[in-house]
Amino acid sequence: MSATVLANLPTDDWQFWVASALALAGLAVVLRPFLPKRRGAKQNCPGCPSDATTADGTAKPKHVDLTIGGKRVRS
Repeated sequence: MSATVLANLPTDDWQFWVASALALAGLAVVLRPFLPKRRGAKQNCPGCPSDATTADGTAKPKHVDLTIGGKRVRS
């Protein structure tokens, strides 16, 4: 049965290939959140430090503002 289905696909039609490419691109967009993330280093610009570290490689301290009732509280 599967050989018959594959033999009946219109592989000589350009619209078949355009629709197939769009379907694959849509599938990639849908499945992307479920795929594991790459473990490689972030590629910013060659001379720029990454988001989590400073230029010398130490971790940046995280600064947050304290709010109570929607108003900033100065320390």
